[in-house]
Amino acid sequence: MAEEFIEEFRKYAKIERPPKDVVEGFKKLDSSIVHDVLCIKFGMDTYMAGLRPIFDFMKGKVYVGTAITVKEVSTTHEPMEVVQKRFQETGRSRIDHALAAIDFAEPGDIIVIDGEGMEDVAIWGENMAMLAKRNGVCAVVLYGGVRDVAKIRELEFPVFAKGVSPRGSGYFLESIGFNVPVTCGGVQVRPGDIIVGDEDGVVSAPKEYASKVLEVAQEILEKERITKEAIKQARYALESYPSGRPKILEELKKKRREESR
Repeated sequence: MAEEFIEEFRKYAKIERPPKDVVEGFKKLDSSIVHDVLCIKFGMDTYMAGLRPIFDFMKGKVYVGTAITVKEVSTTHEPMEVVQKRFQETGRSRIDHALAAIDFAEPGDIIVIDGEGMEDVAIWGENMAMLAKRNGVCAVVLYGGVRDVAKIRELEFPVFAKGVSPRGSGYFLESIGFNVPVTCGGVQVRPGDIIVGDEDGVVSAPKEYASKVLEVAQEILEKERITKEAIKQARYALESYPSGRPKILEELKKKRREESR
């Protein structure tokens, strides 16, 4: 029976991925830079509102990976005995799609689970974290809650979530989709999009824009390096933001070129 389930999910496992060198390039960025590029240059706000890193060991780190997605929906409109009977008859589990995401994720991927924003319902726990870490998953992003936080902290498995709760999802949610478009914090995430998460929050870079986002982000980083130089040299705060002042920016660039000779 398990083999049948595995084969059923295998057809959803192959996704369109951004080039590996692009994903690697994103690892030199952070969520703020990526969001600025997407918002200012492309008119897309992909900040997942309300999601935060859960553990202290995540401080100062940036987690980047290709999205593997899971869709979960509420079952609170059905009596519990009806839901349980349905799963008993099919031999299925409420979390099959999430388990499939763990099984078919490639090392370095980030699993994104849409739990309808139910922050007081845990859609991730210790056992799933153990499986995900074993398979090399980079992190998990939960539009919902997490539990077993003490145990997951010991595992040092990174979790971004909307909340923490002891309430398991068994009475409230069931998974219905693997590697399908999901919505987290008001943002659509598709399998293959690039996820960037850090202390500031989580953003998603649509895969078809990833290469261009990386290119523009590198330009912005160069401007920021020049701005930091200006801050060190400036007498006034108004002098310290040359990115918005083309003439000053060009002068600083020229100075850097001369100094590098």
